[in-house]
Amino acid sequence: MVKTGGRIQAVLVGIAAAMLTGWLSPSAHAQSAPRPAPPPARPAPSPPAPAVPADLKDLRGEWKRAGAGFGCVVTPPRELSQELLLAVMARACMRLGPLVVGDGADTATAALGQPHRTLKQAQDKVAWIYFVGQREHYPYFVVTVAADKIVALQVTGDGTTTAPGYELSSVGLGAPTDDLVKVFGQPNHFEPSELKGVELWTYPPHAFSFELKGGRVMSIRVGKS
Repeated sequence: MVKTGGRIQAVLVGIAAAMLTGWLSPSAHAQSAPRPAPPPARPAPSPPAPAVPADLKDLRGEWKRAGAGFGCVVTPPRELSQELLLAVMARACMRLGPLVVGDGADTATAALGQPHRTLKQAQDKVAWIYFVGQREHYPYFVVTVAADKIVALQVTGDGTTTAPGYELSSVGLGAPTDDLVKVFGQPNHFEPSELKGVELWTYPPHAFSFELKGGRVMSIRVGKS
């Protein structure tokens, strides 16, 4: 849902609307011989999303439960068209720290400088690692880049450290399990992480996940797998 101008606009995320075309009139049903079916029409290409104005790029959204799924709640400073609202939502709820999934990789270096470390990953991805506080200590921030775009963001601690400003929908590092469940509910799927004593909570098909250790959030991730 999107709050704007004192009213609430509801936007359903992840639901596709199917258009039914070519309905037959009653007279058409009475034809004595069926005509050959026309070849299926190619779907019209989707129009490009409108560019988000500079004053809306830093908006931070919050994920909220919407039935079995989630909706993105954003409070724009002014009335927006439906198309621009969707474009704003697409980035506002994909923000972690100062960065947004989908933005150019240069926004990371502009905001954080050169990475403290880099790590090559599969599929031509590169992880840029930034230490949020003291170098070589938790917490750290990982910016995953592919084709000069940010494809994932992750902040990681040790279960006790915090990272103010790196919350996802008010849930930050060190938050207890109860606080996570209040906002995101029980995970759609959970399993042991690759790390000993760490549990991975995921909410497919939504592109965010959490790792928990000792009943507290130790990692937050948003972006493509």
